[in-house]
Amino acid sequence: MRKQPQRTDIDANLHTGSFADFKVAFLPGLSIAFFGMGLMRLWYQYNFYNLHFSADYGHVTVGANIVRVGVIALLLFLSYKTKFSHSSQSFFAWSGLVLMTLSGAFYLVDLFFGTLSFEVARFVIGGVGLVGGEIIWVFFLQRLKPGEAFLYAAGGLALSCFLSLVAGYLSADVIGILNLFVPALSVIAYWQSMAILDKRGDPVAEPCDTAYSERYRPYISQIVVAFVLYALLLGMALGYPDGRIRELSQTVRSVHQLLVIACIVFTIWWVLVRGRGFRLSTYWGFVNALMIVCIGFLMSGWPGSEEVGTFFVTNAITCFYIPLVFFIYLIGRHSRKDTALLYGIVYGGALFAMSIGRIIVYAVGPTLDHGLWLLICMAFVVLVEMVLVLRPQPEVTQPLAYELKALPREESADPLVSRSDIGDPFDSFAKAFGLSPLEADIVRLIAQGRSRNVIAKQLSYSENTVRNYTRTIYRKVGVHSKQELLDAIDRIEP
Repeated sequence: MRKQPQRTDIDANLHTGSFADFKVAFLPGLSIAFFGMGLMRLWYQYNFYNLHFSADYGHVTVGANIVRVGVIALLLFLSYKTKFSHSSQSFFAWSGLVLMTLSGAFYLVDLFFGTLSFEVARFVIGGVGLVGGEIIWVFFLQRLKPGEAFLYAAGGLALSCFLSLVAGYLSADVIGILNLFVPALSVIAYWQSMAILDKRGDPVAEPCDTAYSERYRPYISQIVVAFVLYALLLGMALGYPDGRIRELSQTVRSVHQLLVIACIVFTIWWVLVRGRGFRLSTYWGFVNALMIVCIGFLMSGWPGSEEVGTFFVTNAITCFYIPLVFFIYLIGRHSRKDTALLYGIVYGGALFAMSIGRIIVYAVGPTLDHGLWLLICMAFVVLVEMVLVLRPQPEVTQPLAYELKALPREESADPLVSRSDIGDPFDSFAKAFGLSPLEADIVRLIAQGRSRNVIAKQLSYSENTVRNYTRTIYRKVGVHSKQELLDAIDRIEP
């Protein structure tokens, strides 16, 4: 009995249409990357944003972030006109491993020997090392397809929140010892993930569409400015009203982490399984709603309003990470500049703006009779950055959403096979059974008598990945063998 036709608007680069297809398309092989990215974020949250007593370490966190910005600026100057080589990527991995581990060792000395203090040294060294520790995962992301990049960027953040949730209830001694091993585990996971990509045959970087990038450059510039302004806003909100350390109880922090995990899981399901897309305009409205509620509570002056405001700004800081990283990746796919270079420009600018916001509040806040003036300035920043992103762009025919360039459904996201022939029986077959463009390519090559090894090499996938996709094709079509698949193709009229 013929299987009912399934969805025909599924793009393998965007979403899969079902949880079973999602597991086949995204989970094999690279699961270790979740742990590597999650551990790196855990180290960052633990060493620069207090897990036990407050939202961060106050001026110390600001100083460490400025050190990171200085290192990023130096790297941008040295690599502006070139791409990062394999040797430079290895340098970042080793420097991050050594310096972050040394910072963790200083923390243990501070912890067990109260008479000695290496606080300044550990934050400076940790800040410098974190540049390498973070940027290596940008090297990893830029080799992935959009769906994979979104999954691992968002999923790694969710895992870091879960690990931070657990770590918040452990003693400082235990976490201090574990903190010593986190950088090594993250870098090892990076090396293994890159080795998997090498074996899979993934290119170092996707080809860019520079003509498309030129047309979208004004809109992209507005988005980058909006990111920087939002980071400035986060710094002001985190320091309000006088720049002091903002206390955040472990219970409130736990609620924050659980909510972020739930939000990310829902977003991954919505985007990669349901295929509803990841629109910047929608998500930007969400993160700005968090800031508007934060400002509202701070204006109210109610008892406990500052802690509630800190809760909302902490959620906003964490949720800001997804669009910041993922859209840098998307912009990099359509630029001749290295994605890591763009990451340094945008992320470094946002980090600097956030530190400046905190410094402004610390310098100006105590001199004001009422914090209302600061809140009015924050509200004005919200209005400006929201308008930059959310106002309609006449020159933009497609919204900057999951991909910068939304291909028509009759075109393939993979240029290996042309689909311009309307009468092609493989097109009709793919539409009848809801096959993705990649699955249609595999069916076409199978029908041409190609072996699994040849198909894997031509599509730049491993044989195991091609085998998994073939099983998915069999399930969708309702067959159990290659011959039954070929017979099913013959029965479809173009």
